[in-house]
Amino acid sequence: MNNILVHKHLIVRAEAKNPPMDETVLTEWFKKFIEEIGMKVMMGPYVKYSHMVGNRGITGAAIIETSHIVMHVWDEPDPALLQFDVYSCGEFDPEVICNKIKKDFNTTKIEYKFLDREHDLKELHTLTYTDPIAKNYANKEIEIKNNILMKSRKEVEINGNGTSGYTIKDGIHKGIVLGHISREKAVIEN
Repeated sequence: MNNILVHKHLIVRAEAKNPPMDETVLTEWFKKFIEEIGMKVMMGPYVKYSHMVGNRGITGAAIIETSHIVMHVWDEPDPALLQFDVYSCGEFDPEVICNKIKKDFNTTKIEYKFLDREHDLKELHTLTYTDPIAKNYANKEIEIKNNILMKSRKEVEINGNGTSGYTIKDGIHKGIVLGHISREKAVIEN
């Protein structure tokens, strides 16, 4: 095997707010991207949009001098799902590629695995990045749902009316007091 060549494979999964959807735009993006990472196009890029419901999105592929680059985008979900592979026998930086994808397609989440395929499938690096704004939004949604759930829990009143338990507020058992489970207090010695 040629000692000059490397066998590196970058696998990216991203959630994109501004996914590519136009064949001409993605074709030009591929050409520019390949040039920016120091690779050379041998064939393509080939880009096609699928209108099939449930699989709607765009796919692009290019044969580069040192292997291939492929992108699949499903644009029906929001954010869109973007899968991207770069396999090359030439050196490249996965961080540079992921930063370009984040910038160009406005990703809210990006994950990648970087593999060395020389002899085995040795994992070199893994990264998951979630946009803090998207993460905060998700956390806020969880908090809102929890608050709604707590407000809707009107079946019991904890320690209501001087009782030492739960008073059932609604239903056929209204007014019945249920006791607490009692545990002995821990003794802390000085």
